[in-house]
Amino acid sequence: MHIENGLRSKKILLVDDSLLTSKMVSEFLNANGYETETVAAGEEAVQKACSMPIDLILMDIELAGEMNGIEAARRIIKYRDIPVIFFTGNTSQDIIDKMKEVRAYGFVIKGMDKALLLSTVEMTLNLHEANTQTILFNRIFENFVNEIYIFDAETLKFSAVNRAAVKNIGYTREELHTMTLLDIKPEFDRDCFQKVLNRLSSGEQQQIFHNAVYRRKNGSLYPVEMNLQLLNYGGKKLFLALAVDLTERSAMKDQLTKKESMLDAIINSAQDAIVILNSQGNVTLWNHAAEQIFGYTREEILGKNLHRLVGMDEHTFQNSFEFFRLAGAKNAKGKTIEVKAKHKNGHELNIEVSMSFLKIMDDLHCIAIIHDISERKRAQEELINSRKQYFELAENAPIGIILCDEECNILYVNPKTLEILGSPGIEETKKINLRTFPLLVQYGLSNRLDECMQNNELGIFEMNYESKWGKKVFLRLHVKPRSDKGKVTGAQVIIDDITEKKQMEEELRSLSLTDYLTNVYNRRFFIRKLEEEIELIRRRNRGTFSLTMLDVDHFKRINDRYGHNVGDQVLKNLTYVIKNRIRKADCLARWGGEEFVILMQGTTVNNAMALVEELRESISKMILTGVDSVTASFGVVEYNAGDTVDSLIQKADNLMYEAKAAGRNCVRC
Repeated sequence: MHIENGLRSKKILLVDDSLLTSKMVSEFLNANGYETETVAAGEEAVQKACSMPIDLILMDIELAGEMNGIEAARRIIKYRDIPVIFFTGNTSQDIIDKMKEVRAYGFVIKGMDKALLLSTVEMTLNLHEANTQTILFNRIFENFVNEIYIFDAETLKFSAVNRAAVKNIGYTREELHTMTLLDIKPEFDRDCFQKVLNRLSSGEQQQIFHNAVYRRKNGSLYPVEMNLQLLNYGGKKLFLALAVDLTERSAMKDQLTKKESMLDAIINSAQDAIVILNSQGNVTLWNHAAEQIFGYTREEILGKNLHRLVGMDEHTFQNSFEFFRLAGAKNAKGKTIEVKAKHKNGHELNIEVSMSFLKIMDDLHCIAIIHDISERKRAQEELINSRKQYFELAENAPIGIILCDEECNILYVNPKTLEILGSPGIEETKKINLRTFPLLVQYGLSNRLDECMQNNELGIFEMNYESKWGKKVFLRLHVKPRSDKGKVTGAQVIIDDITEKKQMEEELRSLSLTDYLTNVYNRRFFIRKLEEEIELIRRRNRGTFSLTMLDVDHFKRINDRYGHNVGDQVLKNLTYVIKNRIRKADCLARWGGEEFVILMQGTTVNNAMALVEELRESISKMILTGVDSVTASFGVVEYNAGDTVDSLIQKADNLMYEAKAAGRNCVRC
């Protein structure tokens, strides 16, 4: 490849069935710094132009083969923007009209002066580059998300406005070309505005930022952040006004303020203490309930650690917290523990603490929900000494309570337990032995109960349970052995129905794994799934899988033509078609935008190709009201030893774009 001044020389495709002409022209162009590639037929020209970088095509009109130069050019420019110059000895009006149809940049007469040929080539390349830059600028200008206004320095009338400005302000381009910025800025008079512009004209400032209010054609007002700059275009002074619509930002700010106020009200109205510690163990949030439970005001505790509350010196507390923080970082799920604490006045408190870890601004924070259980503890001790008082309290308790003897026969069960388990009555429930009943053995309660009674220690655990009466619940169980003079005589089981809490946690977990629009898995989950599949094959040293990446063809055109709501419906229908064809073991995810990926476990590329071809055909047959046919392009790759997530994705992506280049609505593997 010829290199001039560190840049690639321009490559010209010469299409002529005359070997002599091709040789002479090729040698001449090569001698003048160009790189040439020669072919003799139109079919070859189309193949070359679509498969290699070409900067310009010199094309004879009359060619050997079935395809002439005009048809070859028509097919090439359908797929690639390459300038075409025709060789011809025929300059009839019919030939000239055909050249215009394919947007040729011109023609040269066969046998003409070589200097004129060289001049035509250079002029065409320069013109094509200028056209490309103009198109790029216009696209950037028109598609810029913010409003752009360009106006004359003297008349202040608009010279150009982009699509965003026309859409938001409500005036047509024709109307705006007769207006000035003062017509849409009600708070500015001409003198004040001119003073602002003079600071730019004099060079005092390069650009000016200020907030303003624009008035739409319908009279409505909206806030903007405006950036004014001076442009010098062809010796003429123009001003550029870039306006950012602050409506949504202001609304979000108001909404955020409202939510912060609401959150603050909720936190401070909670009956339980809510405390947040930063990674150093210092308090960053301390609600009203915490003040009431521990006696310290917010001002006294913020920025300090809690060593005084747990009866430790500061150094020991810091070491303990660091150990706890490191352990919690590995398992951020909330854990509930019971500990003793000290009130500011010195008396001892029994508290139940539910702790979770959360990253806030890349800093790991500990969130503690603290419930003062001092009264409950005292009540539990009194219940052991007074069965009557115990039963009176237990009957109305908001939690399930079961008492059993040392053989795990049920002695007492309260009404809340019946409600939680769906039992028809107390006597029916008492027939169950907590150690031997099959369902309790199956779900692990029997073993846990035995462990607590054998070790004479409290046990707290959670379990998913379906009772013999068909009630499905998620339970938090507190098992406390009952003892007399050191000998375990039975146990007390407290049952807390946390089904709603677990369902909420599961819903939140599901939201973090799925795409909000299509309800298939999201990119983050898919990458994790792909990593697991690769690791599984590596450990077993056997097995395979295939990965498919697909992209909806011309999706931007669908959005532009029918609107984003229709585009969203296309994506939903597409995922419906795919999910109803692939296996449950396969994994479908939205990679981003209109791109999707499919992981097919234990599937070779040949089997995957057969399935993907079915999917391609099914998608092309989807029926959407008011929408032409929808197609997709696919890339399929099979796992090979040594592949990584990145290498597999890259291969599938490359193959998918090969399918795009091959005309779309096809599969490449």
